[in-house]
Amino acid sequence: MNIPDQTIAINLISEKLLVSAFVGGCAVVFVLRAIKTIKDRRDSKRIYEVLRRLAQDGQHTFRSSGRISGITNLTQSRISDLCSRHPRIERKEHERHMWRVVGRAPSGDELPKQ
Repeated sequence: MNIPDQTIAINLISEKLLVSAFVGGCAVVFVLRAIKTIKDRRDSKRIYEVLRRLAQDGQHTFRSSGRISGITNLTQSRISDLCSRHPRIERKEHERHMWRVVGRAPSGDELPKQ
């Protein structure tokens, strides 16, 4: 193999390596995002079910993030983040960490927006 052929081979390998690295990086980002979405949906569903069960007594419709945290073992900040994005959970107007269920139960198509 002469020098020009070696240069062409090295350039070809470098170009393929760059494309492969880019595709691999995109695949990793996609997989990590999918895992995060699955975890968010799972945790949102847990929070919703806890609020729905606690609201059945009819006395206390709003529940604190701390109370929900004690039941679900999720952090209060995660609960606040997920509740604020859930279409069937609303925050009490003048209190940051008080939540309640509103409306009817969501079907599988109406899970939290991500």
